[in-house]
Amino acid sequence: MVGPKVRFTASALVRLSILVVSLVSWESPAAAEWRTLSSYKQPRRMIVIDDTLWVVSSGGLLAVHNRSLPGKQFTNVDGIGTTDLHAFVGDNTGRQWVAGNGRLVRFDQSEARQFVFTDNDGEPFELFALADDGDDLWVGTSIGLVLFSKIIDDGQIQDSYGRFGTLPDFPEVRDVLLYRDTLWLATSAGLAYADAADPVLLKSRYNWKVIESAEFDNGGLLRVVWFGEKLYVAASTGLWRVRFGPSDTTAERLNPPAQRALSDLKIENDSLFFYYTQGYGVIADSTPALLSIGNLSGTPLTGSFFDNRRWLAMADDGLFYEDGGEWVEYAWTGLPSNAVRDITITGGKTIVAAFADKPAAFLDGDLWVSYDYYISARNTVIISDSAGASWVGTFGAGLYRLQSGVAVNYDEQNSTLIGNNDDPPPYPYIVINGLATDGDYLFAACYRAADGNPVAVADLSNIDDPVEGWSSIGSDQGVDHTFVSSLDYHRGQVAVGNEFSGVYLCEVGEEPLNIGANACRHFTESNSFLRSDNVRVVKFAPDGILWVGTNVGLSRYDPGIERFVDVNLPAGVDRDITDLEFDGRGNLYIGTRSGLARFDATDGSFEVYLTTNSDLVADRVYGLTLEKETGDLYVATDAGISLLTSSVAEIVFDLDEVVAFPNPFVINSPGDSLAFNFGRSGSVRIFTPAGELVTEMDANRGWFGRNDSGQPVASGVYLFILEDNNGAFRQGKILLVRK
Repeated sequence: MVGPKVRFTASALVRLSILVVSLVSWESPAAAEWRTLSSYKQPRRMIVIDDTLWVVSSGGLLAVHNRSLPGKQFTNVDGIGTTDLHAFVGDNTGRQWVAGNGRLVRFDQSEARQFVFTDNDGEPFELFALADDGDDLWVGTSIGLVLFSKIIDDGQIQDSYGRFGTLPDFPEVRDVLLYRDTLWLATSAGLAYADAADPVLLKSRYNWKVIESAEFDNGGLLRVVWFGEKLYVAASTGLWRVRFGPSDTTAERLNPPAQRALSDLKIENDSLFFYYTQGYGVIADSTPALLSIGNLSGTPLTGSFFDNRRWLAMADDGLFYEDGGEWVEYAWTGLPSNAVRDITITGGKTIVAAFADKPAAFLDGDLWVSYDYYISARNTVIISDSAGASWVGTFGAGLYRLQSGVAVNYDEQNSTLIGNNDDPPPYPYIVINGLATDGDYLFAACYRAADGNPVAVADLSNIDDPVEGWSSIGSDQGVDHTFVSSLDYHRGQVAVGNEFSGVYLCEVGEEPLNIGANACRHFTESNSFLRSDNVRVVKFAPDGILWVGTNVGLSRYDPGIERFVDVNLPAGVDRDITDLEFDGRGNLYIGTRSGLARFDATDGSFEVYLTTNSDLVADRVYGLTLEKETGDLYVATDAGISLLTSSVAEIVFDLDEVVAFPNPFVINSPGDSLAFNFGRSGSVRIFTPAGELVTEMDANRGWFGRNDSGQPVASGVYLFILEDNNGAFRQGKILLVRK
C-alpha cells in the first residue's frame, strides 16, 4: 500500500516528491502474482561487501556468493520496485541502499523499503549516485542533487540543490563523492565542489566552485575519485587529473587512454582502476598502465576484485572472471537482453524469447542459451509449430527455423519470401511482421513485398522445397496492399492486418498452397466500421471471432452483420494496441504502448495493469504469449519479461480432469477466491453436505465463499457440480477454511 506524501522542508525543490511504500519481504516472490525475468548483462556498478559481490545493472540487482553457483536476483517484484538501477552503497548499520529509476530502496537481509521519487508531474526521474554521510545520503539525480535523511520520519528528503556556481541549472549529477568534508559532483556540465559542513549554504550557487566541461573537452563527467592526494575524473572524453594551483585550477588529460571514453573509476587494494571503451587499466602511483583483457572483446564497463580474482563487466555480454590467465563467463546473468520483442512456448514447454538486439534464446534449466544467426536490425515475432520448432521473423534478414540448437534461414533464395520495395532487385531486405501456423502450414507476412505477394505460405512437411513447398497470397487473391502489420490463422481462415488499409480475411481452406483468385475479403473503416485502417494486430478468439487492435482502439468482427463493432476500453487503457492474446476461456489480454489490460469474457469487465498499480516490469508492451496448459501470461517489454501467473490450476477441457483450486480453500480476506480450471463454458452449483444449494455461478468465475444472498458461509466441506453446455457434469468436494 502506498502511503501519504512526505512533507518537504521549506527550502526543498518543489520539483521533487516522495512516496513511502510498505515493507516488502525478500522471500515473498513465490507468493506473488507476478514474476520478472530480466538480464544482468549490462552492469553499471560492482561492489564487494563481506563475502558478496553486488552487481547493479539495467535489469536489477544480482548478489553473487560463489562463481560456480547462481546468484540471488532481485527485480521489481522482490522489494526494489524497479529493475533500472544505477547505484549501491552499504552503510555502517549493515543496511544496503540501492537507487535507480525513481526509487531509493533501503534493505537488509529480511526486508526492503522503497522511497519513490517523482517530479511535479508525477513522473519518476533517475537516481544515479549515492554517497553515505552517516545519518544522511547524498543522492545524485537527473535533475540535480538531493540530501536524504535516513532517520527523520524513518526516511525523507531534507533538501535539494540544482544550482552549482556557473554551471547550467539542474545538470545531471552522475557521481557524488564526500571526501574530507568536501562534496564533489561529477555532472553532465562539469565538476562542482563545496564545503558540506553546512548543507543550508549549498543552496546558494556562490558557495560552489566549478570546473566547467570545456576544461574536459566538453565531455560529460561520470565518476570522481580522490586517490594518492590527487583528484581523478572519468569523462566521455577520457581520463583526467585535476591540478589545483594557487591562482587557477586546470584539468589535465592522462595518456593512455587518451580520448577514449571512460565508464568507471574505482579504488581497490591501494590502486585506482579505470575502465574505458577498449579495455581497462590501473594507476598504482601516478602513471596509468593498461591491462590485458586477453580473450575478451568489447567494452569493460566496470570491475571488481572478488573471490581472489579480477571480475569484469563487459557491455552487453555480462560478467567474466579471471581463471588461470583466461577470462571465464559467469553463466547466471539471466536473459541475453532486456529488449524482448516476443515469446513462444514450444510443445516441449520450452520458453523461447526473441530480442530486438540479440538472436533468440531458449531457457534450459537456469540458463538462457542463444541461437547463432544474423538478425540484421532486430527480431520481430516468434511462434512454435507442432513439431517443436520455433520460427522467428526478423527486420531485414528473413525467417529462421530454430530447432535442436540450430538456426536455418529462409529468404528469397529458398522460399517465396520476398524483400522490401525500398531495395532494388534482387530485393534482399526481407521484413517479417507476422507469423501463424495451423500445424501443417506456416504463414509469414512480408512487409512491402516487392512482388506484390505479402503473405508467404509454406508446407511444413516440405519446407525445404522452394517450388513445391512454398506459395504466396497477394493481389491475385485480393490482398492488394503490401504494408502488412500482422496476421493470424483459425480453421481455414487467415486474417491479414495492414498498416494503412484495414484487414483482409482470406479463405485458405485445407490447401493453402493453392487458394483461388479473390479468396480474400477487404474490411476498412469506410465499408465495415473498423475502428481504424491503421491495424497493429489481428487475433482470432477461441470461438473464431476476429478481434483487431488498431492505433486508436479495439474492434470485434460480428459475422451476423458482417461489420466490426467497437470495443470501448476503460479509462487508463492506452488506445494504441500492440498485441492481443486469449486464454482458454476466451478472456482477452490487451497489450498497449502504455500498459496491459484484461477483458473478462464472462461479464465484460476490464482489469488494468500498469507499473504504478502492479508488478508489471514496464508499461510498453511488445508481445503477449499465453501458456495454454497453465494459463500463465508472458509479457515482452523493453525491461525484460513479466510473467503473470494464473490464479487457477492447469487449464483442462476434459471434465474428468477438472479440479477446484486452491483446495483447501483458505479465506484470509474478502478478496480470496476459489476457481475451477475448466477451459470451456459451463455452470457450477455448490451445495452443503446436506444437499442444500449454496450458490450457482458461471464455471469461469471465482467463488468468494458466499451464498446467493452474499453472506459468508461457514468453514466446512462443500460439494460442487460443474456442468458443461452439453449437459455432462463433474462433481467433487471443497474444504473451506475461514480464518
